Amino acid sequence: MAVANGHRYDPVAVGAIATLGIKATTVEPGGEATCEIRIRNSGSVVDQFTLEVLGESAAWALVEPAQVSLFPGAESVARIRFKPPKSPSIPARAVPFAVRVKSREDAKASMVEEGVIEVGAFHETTAEIIPRTAKGAARARAQLALDNRGNVRINARLTATDPDRKLNFAITPPGLVAEPGTASFAQIRLTPRQRFFTGPPKTLPYKVFVHQDGQPPIAVDGTVQQTGLLPTWLVPALIGLVALALVLAVLWFLVLKPTIASTAKDAVNSPVSAAKAAAAQANLAAQLAAANKPGGIATGGAAGQNPLGGLPNSDRIGLNTDYPVQGGTTISDLIFENPNGDSGSIKLQRFDPKTNTTTDLLTLRLENFRDLDFHFVSPIIITQDQHLKFVAASACQPGAGQTGCTASVTYSGYQKPLQPTPSPS
Repeated sequence: MAVANGHRYDPVAVGAIATLGIKATTVEPGGEATCEIRIRNSGSVVDQFTLEVLGESAAWALVEPAQVSLFPGAESVARIRFKPPKSPSIPARAVPFAVRVKSREDAKASMVEEGVIEVGAFHETTAEIIPRTAKGAARARAQLALDNRGNVRINARLTATDPDRKLNFAITPPGLVAEPGTASFAQIRLTPRQRFFTGPPKTLPYKVFVHQDGQPPIAVDGTVQQTGLLPTWLVPALIGLVALALVLAVLWFLVLKPTIASTAKDAVNSPVSAAKAAAAQANLAAQLAAANKPGGIATGGAAGQNPLGGLPNSDRIGLNTDYPVQGGTTISDLIFENPNGDSGSIKLQRFDPKTNTTTDLLTLRLENFRDLDFHFVSPIIITQDQHLKFVAASACQPGAGQTGCTASVTYSGYQKPLQPTPSPS
């Protein structure tokens, strides 16, 4: 004797007989088909039977009811409903299935009944031209994408035509094969039969037909936008270049050429002018020395006022230079030079070592100039033993291609020589 669920029974007295009403049936994707299964309790005890669909169709099959309880010798009928989705993943073919009838009292008494469900075919084909509007002057290209959303393989033949017969077509390949749930592609070369050089674009419509056996053809619309062989911007660009050439020619003959000639003439005459200026300065210095009058010239020529009564003097100072002044100096002109385009801040300072004080005379930004001139009506006075300092107020950045800063300042004015120190008596 064996025990199951608290009941004693004889294993030989437990059993079931299951019979499918229809061994084979058909169903359309997205539709429904049913068949019946009859279960008979062939045992001698009350038993409960569980019904379950096995195989590929189990995902879209349903048994109603899924469980039946039967007295010995009693029968019951259950219905199996097949509902395959309309999807490429369910191919059109014969799908075997099985129904297992499982006894609660004795698993060995369970049995399996088999059948076949025939899944029907459905066609769902779409086509698209990419891009919808192709552009070109002598030729254009497009692509046909064929999507098979049905559950059977498709074999398609491709043709193309245009209503005005203005295009030649070449389709590669001329036929496509697409499995269920896949896409295939064909290249379309479109060649206008007539061409033009300039003018607005022309629109040329066309159609591509997809032919399938037993199915109506699919027509897909496309367009070719034919442009001129010469780009639209070329003519305005040529006109602009001609106008620019005329403007440059006018500037050359009216402005640049006279300026270059004048500069060359000045360059030839500059040595003579420099020699004359040097002679005049030497003559002025000789006159001051002979007169021995400290304030002999109140407003001294190009050097400005001479309150200290000194001789004309000038010098050039490089960046980050501490320049001690001998005697006293008046500065009436400053020329700052930045020939290589250095950048940063610079300062011109006056330093008094006796009081250890520094006075900022000028602060400038190097990137704001290449040559910069200052002329002072009231001169800057540097007294005896004071220093003139030309320093960088911030980190100086050398110009392109340079390894160091090259800024400098040149001053002009008058200098009073130091008086000899009297010897002790």
